[in-house]
Amino acid sequence: MYYNSGRIVLISFLVALFTSIIICGAFFFVLPRLQEDTVIPDLLGSTPEQARAIVEARGLLLIVGGEEENNQYTANLICRQTPLPGSIVNNKSSVTVFISQGSQYIAVPDLSGLGLSDATVKLSDLGLKIGEVKSEEHATIEADKIIKTIPEVGAQMKRDERITIVLSRGVETSEVPRCIGKSLSTAKRIIVDSGFAVGNVTWEVSTEINVGIIMRQSPRAGTMAKKGSNIDLVVATVLE
Repeated sequence: MYYNSGRIVLISFLVALFTSIIICGAFFFVLPRLQEDTVIPDLLGSTPEQARAIVEARGLLLIVGGEEENNQYTANLICRQTPLPGSIVNNKSSVTVFISQGSQYIAVPDLSGLGLSDATVKLSDLGLKIGEVKSEEHATIEADKIIKTIPEVGAQMKRDERITIVLSRGVETSEVPRCIGKSLSTAKRIIVDSGFAVGNVTWEVSTEINVGIIMRQSPRAGTMAKKGSNIDLVVATVLE
């Protein structure tokens, strides 16, 4: 009986001792480790400055590993990190991030109405360059302003590729020649030689002006009109 009681006491003592060792081990080894571990935050899409503030608040160190092209994140934003978000690491561990250079493809912007110098700056900011510069007449866009680009707006181009610019020459105008008092054949020649086209020719009875002589014209002589536009003539005739 005495032997069994002593055995029970011994076993109880050993169990208590073993339990105490486990508790002490957890207190001295596991608990401090849990306190030192931290979860890696998600830094994707952040600026380097924002990321540095986030990781330092968690007792981590930020390392910028370099730059790389990325289609998902715009330039100067973090596009990749290691360790991955959600990973558990020791306090004072480092997080390496990579900065996006943006996509290798750039959409051609709308440059219509801009001057060449402003367009050059805008394209340079995007990573594109101006190539050939052409010009053509345009009725509504003033001279030396951009009408369109080749390729057109929205086209995808690689960085440093060149875009053809089409500038407006505006509308070329010229002074309307005087045709009144001239014969119809002479008036037609004058109109063509001046860079215009013969428009409507109508005949009107007149008792004061000889037959076949120009009585009126439109537009009036001396005004400015678009080159190649029509000049209408009214020619004198007699009542038959």
